[in-house]
Amino acid sequence: MRRNTQGGAAFDPAGGFALWARAFALGSLVHLTLPDFEGAGWTPPAVVGAVGAVALLVRPGALGFAACAASTLWTLLYLRDVLTQSALLTAMALAGALAVLLDRRRAGLDAVRWLTAGTYGLAALHKLNTGFFDPEISCATHAWDVMVARWPVLPADPAFAPGLAWATVAVEVGLAVGAARRAPWVWPLALVFHLPLTATLAPAFEAVMLAGLAATLTPRQRARLRRVGRDGRRWIALGALAVGAADVAAAGGVPSVAVLLKLMATGGLLGWTLAAGGFRDLRPRGTHRAGWVALGLWVLNGLTPYLGLQYQHSAAMLSNLRVDAGCHNSLVVPEALRLRDPYIRIDRARFADGQRPARAAVVQDTLWHVAALHTMRRNWCVDHLRPIRFEGAWRGRGFTLPDLCAEDWLAHLPGAAAYPAGLQLFQKNLRRRCDPPCVH
Repeated sequence: MRRNTQGGAAFDPAGGFALWARAFALGSLVHLTLPDFEGAGWTPPAVVGAVGAVALLVRPGALGFAACAASTLWTLLYLRDVLTQSALLTAMALAGALAVLLDRRRAGLDAVRWLTAGTYGLAALHKLNTGFFDPEISCATHAWDVMVARWPVLPADPAFAPGLAWATVAVEVGLAVGAARRAPWVWPLALVFHLPLTATLAPAFEAVMLAGLAATLTPRQRARLRRVGRDGRRWIALGALAVGAADVAAAGGVPSVAVLLKLMATGGLLGWTLAAGGFRDLRPRGTHRAGWVALGLWVLNGLTPYLGLQYQHSAAMLSNLRVDAGCHNSLVVPEALRLRDPYIRIDRARFADGQRPARAAVVQDTLWHVAALHTMRRNWCVDHLRPIRFEGAWRGRGFTLPDLCAEDWLAHLPGAAAYPAGLQLFQKNLRRRCDPPCVH
């Protein structure tokens, strides 16, 4: 054992930082099972990430963290990765690498704790909009419908639908507070909250957030969990079997073995944390200044939608948030904060001599950004459809693009060349109308 030079409890190789690093590695490996990694070009970053995660499982070190960070940065910058969890994993990996290199493990743990709390807090903030509280279009209603599709025993038209949105925001605020305070009840709350999402809309998000929560554990909490894990394994098995049996019964079978195993793992963790209840520290340790720095930077990143700088990677997933001019719907953040409307509006689209009129109508009915136009070029630029002519507005100024397929097309959109082709900052397929269901 050795004492942290920043004060606080001593760090055992099997203790706080090493435990979190291995939880982070497991979360990273689950993240690599997402369907995205079956796409073209995603195999190399998957291999890099897997090597880094396995290295962290063997021995937490800077190289393992660096490989994990390189993997997620690769997909974010070059493969149009839209996931907040990818940005969060990147931030966690960088915090871990710096903690090892600078020998500041307490600082690394506090940074990860506040990144986790900040993610839940930002998710709640973004949902404070008129769309999320409208049962007809709310992502809360959409999530319930997807749950009913998997578990037909649930009521298809619940009377409590209007309360789903409020309950979701309340739980996310509770998770943010629990993570910040290192409260033991945050674990069962997080597990119950993420369980249906793991089965439906977010198969890897739970593993990433639980990795973050692993950084909140105090020495006393870790000791209690180890004791229960050793002496109370029946509770872990009971939780896993109960959740697995409930899923099979509610679904009327086994739609996916992989999802069933994830749910059973969630059930096992739920039984474990419930059996270890009441292990709150009387004097929880304070926050290292690195935690405040990490939180500040993460919150600034999370506020970028309201500035018109990005939408993805900001914890705005499944939020119904709109930040485009004419459809701004936040109940908390005023539209006046937006620096500029970032979307490309195409008012007139024409393919060759008027071919593909249906496609042209979709182009005109959708909000775009630069990465999407790069994808259009790859998919649509064939001789019989040229020229692809667009007229519209970008950054408050009108533009005419004579041919999307021309080599100099970016010159007709001043400032667009600054955005890498693989960086997806805004939503895909976002309609210009203000009331589409479940914008995320």
